[in-house]
Amino acid sequence: MKLVVWLVLLFVVAVVAAMTLGANDGLASFYWRGWRLDLSLNFFILALLGAFIGLSSSVRLTRWLMGLPARAKAWRTERRELALQSAQRQALLELFAARYTRAVKAARRAQDLVQDLTEQGSKAETQAINHLLAAMSMHRLQDRAGRDEQARLAQACMDSATASGDPGDAHARAPSAAEGLALLRAEWALDDHDAPAALAHLAQLPPGAARRIQAQRLRMQAHRMAHQPGEALKAVRQLAKHQAFKPDAAKSLARSLAMAVLDTARDGEGLQRRWLELEREDRQDAAVLAHAVRRAASLGDAAWARRVLRLAWDSASALEAEQRRLLAHSVWRVVKGIEPEWLASVEALAAAHPREPMVQALAAAVYAERQLWGKAQPLLEQTVRGELPVEVRRDAWCRLAQLALNKDDAQTAQHCFRQAAELD
Repeated sequence: MKLVVWLVLLFVVAVVAAMTLGANDGLASFYWRGWRLDLSLNFFILALLGAFIGLSSSVRLTRWLMGLPARAKAWRTERRELALQSAQRQALLELFAARYTRAVKAARRAQDLVQDLTEQGSKAETQAINHLLAAMSMHRLQDRAGRDEQARLAQACMDSATASGDPGDAHARAPSAAEGLALLRAEWALDDHDAPAALAHLAQLPPGAARRIQAQRLRMQAHRMAHQPGEALKAVRQLAKHQAFKPDAAKSLARSLAMAVLDTARDGEGLQRRWLELEREDRQDAAVLAHAVRRAASLGDAAWARRVLRLAWDSASALEAEQRRLLAHSVWRVVKGIEPEWLASVEALAAAHPREPMVQALAAAVYAERQLWGKAQPLLEQTVRGELPVEVRRDAWCRLAQLALNKDDAQTAQHCFRQAAELD
C-alpha cells in the first residue's frame, strides 16, 4: 500500500513539474564585475535544489561522523548492561533451582560488570541487588559470615543510593529496599534459631511495613521461638484479620497459643491473670477453658476453676457434643468439694443428654460427692462399662468401692478396688 501511495505522489510531482517547468522560458542572469552569466530558470531552480540537498547531506554526514564515538560508547554501555542483566537473571534462576554455589558465582560476575555503570544511583542499587542475591544463596549454603557481610554491603549500597541518587527516584525506592533487607534478616535469624535477633530486625520496620502479612508471620514465629505465646497470639489475631490463614487453621493455632499462655502460670494468681489477658473469644473456647481448668486443678485452685466453668455451664446444652464433653470433663476434674447449686443444673443436663457418657459420668460423680448414692450407683455402674478415659472409669470404680464400704460389703469393695488398679 505504501508503494502505491509513493508511486501516485511521484506521478503527481512529474505532472506538476512538466506543466510548470515545460513552458517556462525565463532566465536567471548573474553579473560579476564585467562578466554576465545567463542561466535557464529551470536549471537554476534545479541547481539550487541540488545545492540545498548536497549541503544538508554534508551537514548530516558531518554530525553523524562526529557522533560516532558517543554512539560507540552507548553501544558498549548497552552491551555491558545486557551482560549485567543476563548475569542477574542467571543468579536468580540458579537460586530458584537450588544451585546456590552457581548463584553466588553469577552474582559476583554481575557485581564485576556493574562497575562500568555511570549513573551513581543506578550503580548503587544494582550493587545492592547483587549483594542480596549472593547473601540469599550463602544463607542456603549456611555460610553465615559471608551472608552477613553481603547484607552489610547491600545496606551500604542502599545508603549510597539514597545519598547520591535522584531525589524523586532513589528516595522512593530506598524505604522498600531497607524494609526488604530487614525482613530477609529476620527470616535468616529465625532459620538460625535466634529469636531475639529476628525481633530486633522486625523492630526496625516502620509501622506500615510492620503490619504486613509477612512481617506478622515472622513476628509470630519469633515470639513462639522465644516462648512468648502472648505476643505470638496477638500476631495470629492480626494475621486472621488479614485472612492469612484459613479460619479453621487460625482457630486451631490461636487455641494452642492460648493454652501455651496458660501454661506460663506458676500459681493460682498467675493463672487468673493469664486467663484475664486472653480475649473473650479465647475464653469462650471449650478446649481453652478445659485446659485452664486442668491447670487450675494441678495448681490446687479448684474453686476458681468452678467459678469460671459456671459462666459457661448455663449454655452447655447449646454447645456441640464434643464441646459439651470437654466441658463436662472439666467439671469432673474439680468435682471434689463442688457446691450444692451445681446439682440441679448437672441433673438437668444429664436428663437432656442421656446418650452422652461423659455427661452421665459427671452426674454420677456429683451425686456421689453430694452423698446421693441411690442416684449415683446406676450411673457409676454405667460409667465403668463405658468408653471413657481411664481416669474417669478408675474414679467410678473407687466411688463404687466407697459405696460398698458404706454398706459394709468388703468383698464388693475389694473387687471394685482391684478393677480400678487393673486399669491401664
